[in-house]
Amino acid sequence: MNYSNSWHDYLARVQAYMQQQDNRMKELEQRLARIENNENNHSNAKNTTIEKLEYHFDQLKIERLDGTLHIGISPEDLSNVDDLSLNQSPINNYQRQVKPVTQQLVEQLDSYLINEGPALLNQLSNEHGLPLNQSYQELIVNDVRKQLPERVAHYEKNARSDAPTQTDQELKELIYEQVQKEINHSLRQFFQNDQPKGDK
Repeated sequence: MNYSNSWHDYLARVQAYMQQQDNRMKELEQRLARIENNENNHSNAKNTTIEKLEYHFDQLKIERLDGTLHIGISPEDLSNVDDLSLNQSPINNYQRQVKPVTQQLVEQLDSYLINEGPALLNQLSNEHGLPLNQSYQELIVNDVRKQLPERVAHYEKNARSDAPTQTDQELKELIYEQVQKEINHSLRQFFQNDQPKGDK
């Protein structure tokens, strides 16, 4: 057995393998350099510097202002929106004009709820032995406040059809009283319905 030949063969194979690895590394380095070079060329072409923008709003002339405003929608999201027609003008809650009587009543009832709501809730809480923490009280009051415009509109519609000859002041007093009674009744019902069964 000739050990020198086997060592010689082994070293020759190792050297050939190292040469292959060296060639492969050089090839990968060249590919990486080409990729970096292409990317630098593309990034230089894409970068556009805008030094200064000047807007002259006094020179704008607006002849018509209509359409749909989409807040928070990026240009990419516009493709997902079903209807962007500017010729249509759908009626929504924001476009309806609030009647002065309704608006005044909502403000008065809102003030009533803010000022009297917590005291009424405390009273009902004590009567029914159901303690409420402040955050839960605020949640209830805010929930009722959100419903005020709808309830005032409901009672106003009924009052105008039942007694069309009433003055605005009489109408306001009637609606205010009805909504206030409904608020008080609803809060009482809330506490009565929250009683554990069999505790009456």
